[in-house]
Parts: sequence; structure tokens; C-alpha cells
Amino acid sequence: MKVALSKAINAHGEEVTELDLREPTAEDVMEIGFPYLVVQSDDGQGVELRPKVAGRYISRLAKIPMSSVKQLTVGDLSKFQGLIMGFFGQGDDAATGA
Repeated sequence: MKVALSKAINAHGEEVTELDLREPTAEDVMEIGFPYLVVQSDDGQGVELRPKVAGRYISRLAKIPMSSVKQLTVGDLSKFQGLIMGFFGQGDDAATGA
């Protein structure tokens, strides 16, 4: 899935304006873990996002170095985190806290 960036980043010595994100595999999940934690609160269950894990997924699924992931705008990081959560049945609602 090709995803446009709001601001270009550098990856592999080139300026990149979009990333091609593949779907994660079971191997990816076993090596990286889930990009969220299910937490208990007084009101019930909630989801706690794990941005460092999401960053590792972006790096792996888009085949870019972590140094490139760190160049993403906060908005782009949020967008990718929502897309990654969608692979786990925790779509944009979980990413926005809604």
C-alpha cells in the first residue's frame, strides 16, 4: 500500500515522498511484538499505543532505516500508526483514542 508523506524524508540516500507499506506477517509480529497494549482501567479496557514498536513496523514494512522513520512528521507518524493498527483490527479509532 503506497502512502504519501506530508513532508519528504531521506532514505537510502534519496528523497522519498511516499512509502510502500506491506502487510505484516506472523514472523514480523513474533519478532517485533504488538504495536499496542490492552490496559485495564476503572472504566474498562483501553488501548495504549506503543510508538517505538510502530516505528519498528514502519521501518520493516516500508524497508527504510530507523533513521528515516525518525524524520517523519508527527502527523505522518500518526497516520502510519493508524494504518499499522488497522492490520491488527485496531483501526483509526484506536489510533485516535476515539
